[in-house]
Amino acid sequence: MMARNILNNPVYKQLHLGAFGRTLAVCGTAKKDILVPQREYHEVNGDIPCPGMLQGIDHLRDPRLNKGLAFTLAERQVLGIHGLQPARFKTQEEQLQLCRISIDRYKEDLNKYLYLVDLQDRNERLFFRLLSENVKDMMPIVYTPTVGLACQKFGLIYRRPRGLFVTINDRGHVFDVIKNWPEPDVRAICVTDGERILGLGDLGANGMGIPVGKLSLYTALAGIKPHQCLPILLDVGTNNKDLLEDPLYIGLRQERVTGDAYDEFIDEFMRAVVKKYGQNVLIQFEDFGNHNAFRFLDKYRHNYCTFNDDIQGTAAVAVGGLYASKRLTGKRFTDHQILFVGAGEAAIGIADLCVRAMIVEGCTLEEARNKIWMVDIDGLLVKGREHLEGHKAYYAKNVEQQKDLLDIVKTVKPSILIGASAQPGLFTKEILAEMAENNAKPIIFALSNPTDRAECTADQAFEHTEGRVIFASGSPFPPVEYGGKTYYTGQGNNAYIFPGVALGVIATETHHIPEDMFLIAAQELADCVTEADLMKGSLYPDLARVKEVSLNIAIGITKFAYVKGSYHTDGQRLASTYPEPHDKRQWLLDQLYNFNYECSMPVTWTWPKAPVIKTRELVPTKLTEREE
Repeated sequence: MMARNILNNPVYKQLHLGAFGRTLAVCGTAKKDILVPQREYHEVNGDIPCPGMLQGIDHLRDPRLNKGLAFTLAERQVLGIHGLQPARFKTQEEQLQLCRISIDRYKEDLNKYLYLVDLQDRNERLFFRLLSENVKDMMPIVYTPTVGLACQKFGLIYRRPRGLFVTINDRGHVFDVIKNWPEPDVRAICVTDGERILGLGDLGANGMGIPVGKLSLYTALAGIKPHQCLPILLDVGTNNKDLLEDPLYIGLRQERVTGDAYDEFIDEFMRAVVKKYGQNVLIQFEDFGNHNAFRFLDKYRHNYCTFNDDIQGTAAVAVGGLYASKRLTGKRFTDHQILFVGAGEAAIGIADLCVRAMIVEGCTLEEARNKIWMVDIDGLLVKGREHLEGHKAYYAKNVEQQKDLLDIVKTVKPSILIGASAQPGLFTKEILAEMAENNAKPIIFALSNPTDRAECTADQAFEHTEGRVIFASGSPFPPVEYGGKTYYTGQGNNAYIFPGVALGVIATETHHIPEDMFLIAAQELADCVTEADLMKGSLYPDLARVKEVSLNIAIGITKFAYVKGSYHTDGQRLASTYPEPHDKRQWLLDQLYNFNYECSMPVTWTWPKAPVIKTRELVPTKLTEREE
């Protein structure tokens, strides 16, 4: 009776078995109380689950184990799930075909996005294989531009938690929040505070869609195992009045915390993730405000394994396009005058990496910076002018102030014109014609996103340069018909860069990420561009080959990480994984995620027949003298 009273006490209605992480729910009946095990949604950790920890039903409920109708008859019978599914057996290929049909039925991209989210929640391998084999079609859905709309509607479409939310109210307890993440083997973190989501501005906690989307591409494009990836949203409030008044908003309903309190919170977060996952955990900063992005990169890059994709990833993909253009112009970086229109984090990041490329070619730092010119909202960057904070000052020139872009182009006579201003139509007919007047093959990059923010279209660039332009953009443009030929211009997509960099860094357990790694990524990207790509008007490989690009970049990063003295003055290698692999390509391939279904039954094997050995007669053994 006493036991029954204890079990009926609400305090004991749930008992936790700490060693196994399972919950027992108490069910009362007329005759007796029964402890019924209740399974958690994500009980499987890592990619090598312990068979003794699993029940048959787990293989249907857990997205890491679920194979849908692809379970064989033997698997269904042995696992105890026979009869819980219809009699049809499907291959993964048949499931993929059905997924493609299902997605095509939706007319709105947001509905396609929701379908893929639901697929990931129920069958992880099928989701990632669908994404990895249909990159050109699926990437615009799981990432830009559709993920931007998903972030805007995040409160409405929110279904199941994905990622970790850490709020400013958790100061002093950030490590305790990090500990709640159930995966112990985290190798890569993508973190945002939601202040500058794509070109949409401050979306606060709704920005979680960005790190979730980025890390999906880590797996789909580079084969990084999904359980090793952790998306994090740092919720410090939002200054978006519309969100603050939105009854569906899921984040802190307060204005953004700034100043010392904000900086101390970020410091605590960095310390907490390293304490939990080790010094080599990769921390990718994503979509922080311009005023914080460079500041945090400069602050943390020498003490943590970190990079900023908006700065360094964008820079590498742009410089990769410029490396590829060398095969068309015959010019080195040091032969160019480069004019940037826009002086935000993207433009500064590209400029800094261009400087590094020129130094590699033999320039001094001062000579390299003198070849780069910048224009912001106030005009040409010149010495003595206001608003020359941060890295902008490196590119200010000792010349007369000018504001009109056409006049600046006529004065500077750049051979490369790069737009990162988000000002549509800024590259006018006259400016494009002036570029063609001064250069046999003018290089023009209109990198602003989305398409309606581009400084010019591909059509305009070809038309106003007599078809001599070498063009690239940040958003895709339709093919261009000019002079009886069709050109398919390339898109400088960061997805060419960050998955491969992450794979190389994670595999080698690199403890810091120097700028040279992004220069290597740019060179590897350019090497993947074929003559056929160049002839059709593209400075980038077909997006369908992005997995090949990612692997080549990872190989380049791995080689660099094992070179002594490549970064530290004391001659130490960046890599922490030993011994150094001889065949680096195969070594990386062996670590990649398997997109195909695996057998769900435990491995069994036979033992050799035991030899026949005659044993002696069993005689009772005396344990103590008293037994006598």
